[in-house]
Amino acid sequence: MVRAALDESQTMEAGSAPSYRLQRWLLPVTIVILLLGIGGAAYLVRNWPFTEKNVVKQLQQATSSTVHISAFKRVFFPRPGCIAQGVTLERGTDPHGQVKLTVDKLIIEGTLTGLFSKHLASIRAQGAHAFFPEFGTAPQWKPATSDVVVDELIANSSLLEFARRDPKSPKVQFAIDEFVAHHLASHDPMKFEVRLHNPTPPGEVRATGTFGPWNMDRVSATPVSGDYSFSNADLGVFDGVHGILASNGQFHGTIENIAVNGATSTPAFQVKGSTHQIPLDTNFGAIVDSNNGDVTLQQVQARVLHTIVVSHGSVAGRPGEHGKITSLDMSVRSGRIQDLLLLFVSEKHSPLNGIVSLKTKVIVPPGNRHFLQKLRMAGDFGIDSALFTKEETQGKLEKLSEAARGQADQTDDPESIVSDLQGHVVVRDGIATFKDLRFRVPGARAHLEGTFDLITQKVNLRGLLFMDANLPKATTGIKSFLLKAVDPFLKKNRHGGARIPISITGTYQHPSYNADPV
Repeated sequence: MVRAALDESQTMEAGSAPSYRLQRWLLPVTIVILLLGIGGAAYLVRNWPFTEKNVVKQLQQATSSTVHISAFKRVFFPRPGCIAQGVTLERGTDPHGQVKLTVDKLIIEGTLTGLFSKHLASIRAQGAHAFFPEFGTAPQWKPATSDVVVDELIANSSLLEFARRDPKSPKVQFAIDEFVAHHLASHDPMKFEVRLHNPTPPGEVRATGTFGPWNMDRVSATPVSGDYSFSNADLGVFDGVHGILASNGQFHGTIENIAVNGATSTPAFQVKGSTHQIPLDTNFGAIVDSNNGDVTLQQVQARVLHTIVVSHGSVAGRPGEHGKITSLDMSVRSGRIQDLLLLFVSEKHSPLNGIVSLKTKVIVPPGNRHFLQKLRMAGDFGIDSALFTKEETQGKLEKLSEAARGQADQTDDPESIVSDLQGHVVVRDGIATFKDLRFRVPGARAHLEGTFDLITQKVNLRGLLFMDANLPKATTGIKSFLLKAVDPFLKKNRHGGARIPISITGTYQHPSYNADPV
């Protein structure tokens, strides 16, 4: 019995050794944890980031603005953070050049580990409304470095407004349906996704890309890049045209100079006054200056049916003038004149078919006048193997050609009666003024000058007809007999034919031709 008691006592001592060692270490470990907890709590109390004072300080430092908050609430669970209501940020003292941002509710959320690493999980801006003065008038701003990293910034249902030069004009508004930015840090680029409503032309824009890091020495040199899509853009807001445009492409560069390369498609493009809806597709490269909103079009290649129109120019403001002026240099090589004319006529078919080449300068100033009244154009054109499709017009040319060759009683195949056109045109205030307008039909050539009213379609062209045949041979009956007497006194061209005045008057729909000198 005594031996059994000794064995039991030894077993109990052996089993209690680990428990004793654990108890020996448990107390100091607990003390250390308590000390760390107390120290961490003291640190957080002293350096708690989510106080109104600290939030105001951080916002002012990041935006160089004066910050006001109407109501503030700290949040501890489930995540540490805060809620600020009625937030206002103002930069600049001039009321006409002040940048202002208001936010109904600003929700800032952190994490427990982020409390020590200055890391924020998210910032959500609800009801954000930003106002910017006219391009180029905002106060200078330089970003400040910050050691705080924001994982995600969300600003859905926001509004951006830009003032115009004329204070009576309505502001330009961009309604932002969705905006999300990822990884906001001073020395790293952030990623973003945005979906917004474009004001003019109205349509939806989606873009994804990267922005930054900030160029501390020159803010305008901060890099930006990404992809965009523009859908359901209604061109009807522009006076004189109709159609729904879609576009997509890429952009890259800096804030001050953003290069955009893309394509547009308008399946049913229509010019006011025309009954034709024609597919219009373009490829373009452009530079956007965000300092003033000016756009430099490096090259635009537009396809109208089977014809390519190449242009370059700008949409930019000029000193002393209000609004943007569109200035384009346009050219066509071996295109089809019927493709271009269908944009402007109401008839089923183009009034003229042929191969066209042209080079022209186009300027469209700002203003509320009709597009054709604003349009300014000057250039040269040439149409080879032109054929008038209107039977009445082509018939006049056929008779003119027959008379010119002294074959008034013969009938020619209409397809062989063509008129090659070339000349110089200047368009201003809705009037096209032609100089050195020339055309040829078999047996004659004409040299005309005059005007065509683009709005009323009145024609007033006058000039000379140089005939290959002598004038008496080009007429019959009593006219021929009488003209034989004066034929020696008629001026001859270098081909030996008669030189007589002609005119084309009336309207485009009902032209009147006069080529009879007697």
